Amino acid sequence: MKYFKYLFVLLLGLFTVNVNAENVKTYVDLETLEYSLDGDVYTSIKEYESLEDFLEDYNSNSLPNIYITNFLFDGVTAVKTPDLDDFIDSDSNDAKIKTLELKVINIIGVGDYDLSGSIKGAMIAINTNNLKGEINLILNNASIDTDSKKAPAIYVYNKDITYTDCKITIKTIANTQNYLEGGKLKKVSLIPSDDLSSYSKYYSSDDLTNYNKYTNYYGIYTKSEINKILFATVTADSEDLADGDPYYFYKASGAVSSDIDLYFEGEGYLKITSKNKEGVESKGNISLIGGTGDYEIIAYDDCLNTTTASKGNVHNDLTIDVKSLIAMVAEDADEGDAIDSNGKLYINGGKIYAFAHPLSPDSGLDSSGGTYINGGTVIATGNMADSVSNDSKQKYIYATVSGNITSGDTVLFKDQDDNFITAFKTTRSYSNILYSSSDLNYTSYSAYLISNVSGAEDNGLYSKLYSYDVDSEIKVSLNANMFEKNSNQNKTKSSINDFILKELIVESSLLVIFVISISIYSKVGKKRS
Repeated sequence: MKYFKYLFVLLLGLFTVNVNAENVKTYVDLETLEYSLDGDVYTSIKEYESLEDFLEDYNSNSLPNIYITNFLFDGVTAVKTPDLDDFIDSDSNDAKIKTLELKVINIIGVGDYDLSGSIKGAMIAINTNNLKGEINLILNNASIDTDSKKAPAIYVYNKDITYTDCKITIKTIANTQNYLEGGKLKKVSLIPSDDLSSYSKYYSSDDLTNYNKYTNYYGIYTKSEINKILFATVTADSEDLADGDPYYFYKASGAVSSDIDLYFEGEGYLKITSKNKEGVESKGNISLIGGTGDYEIIAYDDCLNTTTASKGNVHNDLTIDVKSLIAMVAEDADEGDAIDSNGKLYINGGKIYAFAHPLSPDSGLDSSGGTYINGGTVIATGNMADSVSNDSKQKYIYATVSGNITSGDTVLFKDQDDNFITAFKTTRSYSNILYSSSDLNYTSYSAYLISNVSGAEDNGLYSKLYSYDVDSEIKVSLNANMFEKNSNQNKTKSSINDFILKELIVESSLLVIFVISISIYSKVGKKRS
């Protein structure tokens, strides 16, 4: 009987684990700020009117999984106090300070959160510190607009940028239209007030005057308080320390920002608009997966960006497998790559339109660890050529145009036999263009400026031309002979395979001859005997 008892305890334990691992689904109405656990009966989301009430529940670990505050809590202070960018030219620290004023819908528990309805002047903040499991943010005809350049629409935060125990996925439901619009959380200084002297070495003698001017500002936190910060912190080891810039700070640079890996999937439509700086940024990996979602990202800097430089066990890769993606840097921005990875960039499927800033030296596709085009149809423009790996599974054209192409121009590419490859009509200027598709096959190509175009097109990219006039041939250079390298690599691989096959045939033949020889020798030996 004792074995049955142990078996019962084991089964009970397994059942308990499964129950605890099951995600709870919470339905959230953004317009009424109510939630439901069954999708039928709704209750108002708890809202903390004061810092004191919030801290009472925070310190006793009794916060609900979803709640509302009128401040973004960073673990130390209630309101995200002043941004350096908000100071005017004055010796007084409090001359002009703006604080973050909006509703913060906080999520601190694993599970599914089905968001519907519209809200303005609000953001979603997800605390993943010490959480284990999955949080699925399900967008079900949802619209979130911070109505501010100073806060992301969605901010996923964690002290540790390498944290993987909690997986965050933003999902879209089929046949839904979803919109996220926000700004960036600006740099907040974390230089401790009780350790200011040790940081002065990071400033030149000229900057030290400005550093001293902001002494009170840098003293917002003490050294012990900094350890309580719930957000990932950044050191400015590779940044220029200008007037008042902190050496040690936290920030979130995109309309959707994350301190850890961030996933997107689903079958719906999602438009992300940045009011300031980047569209989607993560200090970990960014993965758009599933091959079914439609995405549009408009930004005032990089549209998609894994921001952390490679070192240690940092995650910084960017993977794209969607139905469609439009990544476009706003023309009135100062700069910006359309898609930028500080690690590797993988494009595995979908129609990808990536348009960098028309004037700055930026790329449609940019990566530090290599760009790999393995599937889909890709059109990317910019003014800087960033290499594509020859280990890509799909062929591509990557050309530098002699003289800029301007808005309204249509460029036609033909192969060595004068066959149509593709044509693209741009709405912005560029000097570099990349095109890749699964059926691309050529040994050389030529480019033409054409007009009076009639054909089948999608976002300026033509899959077929019915009629057109050729205005002129365009001189293009194949960037770093990329395609030739790709072709040579394929030829090399083919040659190696042929060589191996020939060697196997020879070796097999020799083996057969050897076996036959042994057999004959054996028979001859028997006859002699």
